[in-house]
Formats: sequence, structure tokens, C-alpha cells
Amino acid sequence: MKLDLPPTGTDQPPLFADLDQCRAWLKTLPLSNPVQAQAQLLRQLGLLNRHDLPGGERLVLLEALREPIHFVQGEAAKKFSGKPLPLVPPEHAAHESSHGLWQALANGYLRCLDACLSGAAELKPRAAQICQRALAALAEDHLDQVRAGHQPAGGHWRQAHAIYAGAEELQAAATACEDGLRAAQPMTPAAAYAELMLLHAASLHELAPRQQAWVMRWARRWAGKVTIQATAPALDSPALPLCVDLAGGAPAGFKPLAGPGARWLVTTELRKSLKRRLKLLAEGGAENTPARLGLGDDCGQPQCGEVLRRVYPRWVKGGILRRHERHPMSGACRFVVGVDAIHYYLSERQPFKPPGSTSTEDLRRQRDELATFGRVAARFEDEYSQMHGYQLENWELVEDWGMLDQSAGGLRLVRPLKQEGGRLGVGQLVAVQPAGASGLLLGVVRWAQVADDHLAAGIQLLPGKPLPVAVRGTGVMATKEKYRPGFLLPPVEALKLPASIVLPPASYKPERIMETWADGTTRQFKLKAALDRGADFERAACEEYLQR
Repeated sequence: MKLDLPPTGTDQPPLFADLDQCRAWLKTLPLSNPVQAQAQLLRQLGLLNRHDLPGGERLVLLEALREPIHFVQGEAAKKFSGKPLPLVPPEHAAHESSHGLWQALANGYLRCLDACLSGAAELKPRAAQICQRALAALAEDHLDQVRAGHQPAGGHWRQAHAIYAGAEELQAAATACEDGLRAAQPMTPAAAYAELMLLHAASLHELAPRQQAWVMRWARRWAGKVTIQATAPALDSPALPLCVDLAGGAPAGFKPLAGPGARWLVTTELRKSLKRRLKLLAEGGAENTPARLGLGDDCGQPQCGEVLRRVYPRWVKGGILRRHERHPMSGACRFVVGVDAIHYYLSERQPFKPPGSTSTEDLRRQRDELATFGRVAARFEDEYSQMHGYQLENWELVEDWGMLDQSAGGLRLVRPLKQEGGRLGVGQLVAVQPAGASGLLLGVVRWAQVADDHLAAGIQLLPGKPLPVAVRGTGVMATKEKYRPGFLLPPVEALKLPASIVLPPASYKPERIMETWADGTTRQFKLKAALDRGADFERAACEEYLQR
């Protein structure tokens, strides 16, 4: 096969033409200033990719550049990784620069692969290394795109397919090579390719940044347990294979494909490894911690087990089957971001004021307004809203969908990037009011992505009509705790769901008594079980606590 690469020349050479010159140039690279270092690396790598150079010499230079590129890219990713969407201009610029540098590194190795496929004898023994490095650069680019709220385009997958097809043609797909920058054990091109497919199948955009890092590490570690074959496997295993078309522009999925480019990613061994770890995590005990099971020292329970259970069907069981079919929909949807803003609008535009906090001046002003207008003047409400940045946004509802967990429904919304609005992060509490709904409903951002010129978000609805309250803990240790905004959700008998309460972060403890205040009435609730832990809230099942 031949790769579609632009021609090279000698008009604009890079600042180095051999390994000694490259090392000398790298000593001048300002690594303490990642932005400047990244720009210099991108410039010289671009010149190197367009320069006419023997494949063996090019490979030596790329290997020398690879470590500083990884360092600079790791520093640059901190500017956009896990940030709410849409990214602000400095964050967006950092992501674009990182994407460009990963692509330049991958293109450099593609030059070497092209030379190898064209018969360069000195490169044939290093074919596996070339293919593994090119796929590794694409994997790093994939991770940065996910961190920035994007999904790789079709060109990304066509490039990956071409590299793996090249590895097969060179009979190097199963040859392992060292990659100390990314893995403790040698890695084959087939494993690097499988890693890319597992990353896509895991739906990383639905996870918080910390959880994304876990799954990224697991995909790299366990990719070697996936075998790739050109014939359909016998479907007598509980593990379902992923399938991909090397001639297409899409990632692997569970839909069977046909044709000479069809490849099957057999996940039998991967399933065994995941099942064993899930079983041991469920058993618990000092010997069955995530660290001892090779999941990572930074993985804590029960979140680690929850993420592993979530990944399991996406990797080996055919994906997620939803309880309810998706239905195309359209229409306007009112949207509120942030706990304080949600409380404000659910309280009919009344600023949050805990019991006893209303000042003498506020009371005097409210009495005067009520006497004159029969209500508090709207201009004060509008000024308060504007002062605090509260806003009822208008989004477009494009789909409704069901979930597998305790909530029976959700919404998929889109908003033009040019439209003014709040920024969204996974796990954030929001309120939505689709057309025809009688009021705002609470929801949680399960994913957010930039797609073309729109921001898209998947919202899981919390069941029940929310009641805004002021909430605080009780007990000896909480005597001075302040009231903070919260919400009560009634039980939903049809779904057999208990009453629940939305609390500030880090409030939940089993059997803890929480006090609520609304409309001059104080009530107490005992917390029973944690239901949700979001970025800016917690939700727990509760029952009213009546003191005897």
C-alpha cells in the first residue's frame, strides 16, 4: 500500500539535519516555557516533515524529539483538560496547538512508514517501532481531543487504519517494541491500534477527568489482551468482538462488517480479566483493593468499581442497551446552569436568603414595594439576576432518551457556540424546561461535546418536581453550619423511587439528619443512601425524620 503524503523538498530545511545537531538544538529549547517550546517544536517538526531526508535518518531525529514533545504536550494539556465547555480562547488555542503537534509527530512517522513500504531496507527491521510510534501519537491526540470536549474526525480513523494496514503488510503487527514513554511493557502495533479502538468504545466524554485518566490507563494496559483477525470469530464466547473496516473512516463497533478490510477485535481474554477484577472488587477486603488488582494507586472505591462496571459492557458485551428507545424531537428548551441560579429561578426569582438573614433595609424596601405595587418590583429581581450572572438560556431539544440507572429519561440539547451562555462540565447540576413542561426540572450533565459550530449536551433528568429549600446539617458538630441552597424531590411511585434531597458537595453521611427550611417551615430528613455525586452537588435518598 501507499500513503497519501505531500512531496518533500530541500527549500526550507529544519535547524538540524543530523542527531548531533538535533541534540544541540534541543538544549536551547525553553522547556520552562511550554507555550514557546511547543511553538518551536511544531515549527521544526513541520519543516522536517517537508524536508527530503532518508527514512533511517528521519526516524533517528523523530526518536530524539519524541521525549521533549511528550513533556511539552503534558504541560500544555493542563490548560484545556477537563475545562467546562465551550473552551475560552486561551484554552482553545492551547488545544489547537497540541492537536497540531501530535499530528506533526504522527506525520513524521508516516513518512518513515511510507519509506518502509517503498522498500527502504534499513527501515524494515524497525517497521514495528515505526507503526507503534505513529499509532501512539494518534492515541495521545485522541486523548487530548477528548479532554478538550471534542471527538476525532473521520480523517483520524482513516489514518489509524492505514497505519495498521501498513503494519500487516510489513508483517510487523504482532512484533513488540519498547516504549518507555507510554508503557512499562513492550507494545505491538496491534496493541496500539486496539488501544485506540478501546478508547473510543469507552465513551470517555461521559466521564469526569479523573475517571477518564483511569480508563485511559486501563485501555493501554489491557490492549494486548485483544487479538485482531481478518476472519469472523465463532460467536460461542460470552465476549462479543468489535469489528472495524480498514477501508473506512469510522472506529470499531459491535456491528459486523464485511469485505477485505474487515478486521475483528476478539475480546475474550479482556473479558476474563475484567470479570475477575469486578468479582474481587465486589468481595472487598485488604487483598482486593484497586491498587492490588492493578487498577492504579489513585483509584478509590466505590468509584473505581462503578467505572469498571460501566466500561465492561462497552468493551466486551456489545455496548449499552437503553431501557427506552430514543425518539427524535425538536423544540425550544429553557436551560439554567448552576445551583444558585437554579434555586433563584425555582424560587420565582427570589434571591436565596437563609432564615433570619433578611436585613432591616430589605424588609423596609419590600414593604414599600408591596404597598405600592402589590409585589416586589421586578427591577430589583432583574438587577439581582444580572449582578449574579443568572440567565435563562434557550437551547434546542433534538432528542429524548432513556437511561439504565435510576432516572427513566433525559434530553439531548444543542446550542450554537456563538450564542451567549454558561459553560458546562460533566456532573454539573442544571435545570431544564422543555416546551410543554409546566416548570423547571432538575438534571445532571452526563456529557458535553463541541460538534462543528454547536455545543451539545446529554442531560439526565432527576425524577420529581423539585422544591427549593435552604438546607443544613444538624447535630453537635453542625451547630454553626450555615443554610445553603438545596432541593427536595418527592418519591415517584410509578418508578418505585424514594424521596430524595439535593445537597451541597460533601454533605452526605449515612443516617445523617439534615434540616430544611422553606416558606417559614422547618423540617428534618434522615439520609438513607447516596444516589448521585456530581461536580457541584450530592443527591441522597431520604425520609422525613419526626422527633419524638
